[in-house]
Amino acid sequence: MDTIIGLGNAGCNIAEHFSQYPQYKVFRIDTREREGSRFYKMPDLSSPEEYEKKCPSLKSFFRGAKGDCLFIMAGSGHISGCSLAILKQLHEKKCDLNILYIKTDTSLLAQNKQLQERATFQILQQYARSAIFKKMYVVDNTRLEQILGPVPINEYYDRLNQLVSSTFHMVNVFNNSQSVMSSFSEPTEVCKIATIGIVSAEDNKEKLFFDLQMQREKVYYYAINSDKLNTDAELLFNIKKQLREKVLEDERTKISYGIFSTEYEEDYIYCSAHASFIQGQNSFEKNENFS
Repeated sequence: MDTIIGLGNAGCNIAEHFSQYPQYKVFRIDTREREGSRFYKMPDLSSPEEYEKKCPSLKSFFRGAKGDCLFIMAGSGHISGCSLAILKQLHEKKCDLNILYIKTDTSLLAQNKQLQERATFQILQQYARSAIFKKMYVVDNTRLEQILGPVPINEYYDRLNQLVSSTFHMVNVFNNSQSVMSSFSEPTEVCKIATIGIVSAEDNKEKLFFDLQMQREKVYYYAINSDKLNTDAELLFNIKKQLREKVLEDERTKISYGIFSTEYEEDYIYCSAHASFIQGQNSFEKNENFS
């Protein structure tokens, strides 16, 4: 990714975590004032429909946005109503659009917010399936809670956002780095819905950030200390053993992997899972904003 764009409170908070990495140019759009450059303050409107109708031109604001763009958002806030209008403007700039969708706990939302979140989630997936977006990554806050365990209230969102941004960053880095060894192949074109996750190096336990159904492909990224790559004669045997266990868990899912040299003292394993199947309930009719 070259450009990170955060929409709304959740999107901006995660986008700001990406600012710690020099690889990205970060833009933020929100209704409350935020410090720093590349920030656009939206008016505080009363409904998603108003945001859709009154979305301003942001072409001058997005000056410098190019290449692979990661658009981060949640679907339950009113400001999500202008997401398609903004994405259309980025599409016209010839940006390659990827979505990072933050799925909130809908059980604690009012009914109108639940309906809005569900509609936004379904519509964006339809656009991804139509190849208007390169990929739509989904992370679920309830899954992140389970992975992190108990967290103090004042640190709750910061810890969740850090987990998402750091994991996505590492997957992005490895997708653009030379591996020591790999079995990577071109991804299946129809697999447009995805999630990311981490794997325990000790017990091979996998923790995806979203319960992705009907997975067709999984990619594992092994970040291994450089000294260990030079001295551990059993390393490759153990990695392949782990991967064979993954194959046996679901023989219908295509498995690939890459091994990367790092200077970290500990070893880390990251993963991404991909599907062509629309996640969630019955699909909504496709919005016509991109027509």
